[in-house]
Amino acid sequence: MNHEPEPEPEPKFEPEPRFESKPKPKREGFSLISGEDVSAYSPEVEFTPWHSSKHALVGVIVLVVLVIAGVVGLHVWNNRSVDVMVNESSVSIKVGSSLDDLVSTAGLQLTPGNFMSVGGNVITEGGGDPYEASLNGVSLTQDQIGTTRVSDGQSYEFSNGSDTTEGYEVQLVDVQPKLEVQGTAGAITYVAQWGKVGQKHVNVGTTSGETVDVDVVTEAQDAIIVKHNFNFKDGRKLIALTFDDGPSKYTQQYLDILGQYGAKATFFNLGQSAETYPDLEKACISAGCQVASHTYDHQQLTALSGDDVYSEITKAFASINSASGTSTTIIRPPYGSFTDDTWLLTQGSISASFIWNIDSEDWRLPGSSAIVSNVVNNAYSGAIILMHDGGGNRDEDVEALPQIIQALQNDGYTFVTLDELMAADDSIPSDIASGNATMPSDCVWPTELAA
Repeated sequence: MNHEPEPEPEPKFEPEPRFESKPKPKREGFSLISGEDVSAYSPEVEFTPWHSSKHALVGVIVLVVLVIAGVVGLHVWNNRSVDVMVNESSVSIKVGSSLDDLVSTAGLQLTPGNFMSVGGNVITEGGGDPYEASLNGVSLTQDQIGTTRVSDGQSYEFSNGSDTTEGYEVQLVDVQPKLEVQGTAGAITYVAQWGKVGQKHVNVGTTSGETVDVDVVTEAQDAIIVKHNFNFKDGRKLIALTFDDGPSKYTQQYLDILGQYGAKATFFNLGQSAETYPDLEKACISAGCQVASHTYDHQQLTALSGDDVYSEITKAFASINSASGTSTTIIRPPYGSFTDDTWLLTQGSISASFIWNIDSEDWRLPGSSAIVSNVVNNAYSGAIILMHDGGGNRDEDVEALPQIIQALQNDGYTFVTLDELMAADDSIPSDIASGNATMPSDCVWPTELAA
C-alpha cells in the first residue's frame, strides 16, 4: 500500500514575548530618556551623583582659571608702560596716567600763572592755571587737561601757566558829575552849567570788589563854574558899587546919598544883621538897590567843614529873604576867601560868588580923600568897587561916597547893581543874571573836581 507522506505540520509562529519596561524611580536632577529617543536596543546607562559633581567641579575650575587669567591680563595691560613725546623728548610712563603725572615724570619745571583781579591787579601769585598743554598739536582747555589720560604714541607740548581772572558781576551804577572850573581868576565866579547824574555798566570783582567800567548808558553832565571879569568895550561905561557887613546905622545914609545922585548899589549883608535890621533890608530894596549875602556871621568859609559851609550860606539866605522879602543866591565870601574846593561844599546852594576889582581900602581908615582916590583912579567899565557898611566906623565912607559918585558920573559912568551888570553881559546865563537862580530839581551838585 502506497501511503502518501503525511504533510508536515505548518510551523506555528508565536509572537515574541514583549518586555514591558518597568517604571524607574525619578532621580532629582535627571530627566528620563524615553525609548523614542534611542535605537530599538540600547542598554540604559544611569549616571550616579558622583559623576555629576565631578563634571560641575571641572567646569568651575576652568571658569575660575579663565577669570583669573583675564584679570591678570587686564591688569598687565592697564599697567603697561607707553612711550610719549613731551616737549620733543621721549618719556616712558604708565598708560592712563594723568597729565600732572606726565609733567612730574618728565621733570618739567613750569611756572603757574597768577590769579588776577578785574582791574588787572594780582590777587594770588601762582593762583592761575598751573600750565598750558597741547596734544598732537591741538591746544587743550584746562578742563581737558584735567580729564586727558596718556596713551601710546601721543605727543605733548607743555608751557608755563596763564593768568586767570576772578569772576565778576555786571552792575548798573550812577555816574556822579564833577565840577569843571573854567578860567583862572575873576571878580565873579558863576554857575554856567548844573550837574546831572549819568549811568554806566561796571564789572565788580567777586573776590577783590574792584570795579571796572564796561560801557556808558547815559553820559553824566559835569557842573561848570566860570571865573570872569566884566569888561565892556562897546562904549558902555557901567560900574558897580558894593557895600559889605551891613545893614548898620550907616545904611540909610548910603541909601540917601545914592538916591540923591540916582545911583544904585549892591549890599552884601550878614544874615544876623538882617535879622537885627529888617527895615533896612526892605529900605535897600525900596531904593532900587540889590541885597545879597555876606554869610550869616562873617566866618571864613575856607576854614569850615562842609556842613558848616552849607549852613553858613543857607542860613544867611533864609534870614535875608525873611527880612527883605526877596530871595538871593549870590554871596560875597568874607575876606574874599572862596576856593574851588569850597564850591564843592556849597551843595549847589549858590549861583554866583563875587569879590571885587577895586578895593577902596576903607577898612584901613585912610581918610575920605584916600578912599576917593583909590576908587576913581582905578575905575574902568565893568569894575566892581569894594566899600563897607558895617564892621566899624564908616564916617570916612559916608564922606567919600558923594565925591566918588560925582567924579565917575562926570566921567560918563552909570552905577548899576550886580544883577544889572550880569544882565549886560551876554556870556552870563539869564537865570544866573537874575541873582536868585537855584539848582533845577533834576540836577545834582558835584563833590569832586574834574581833572
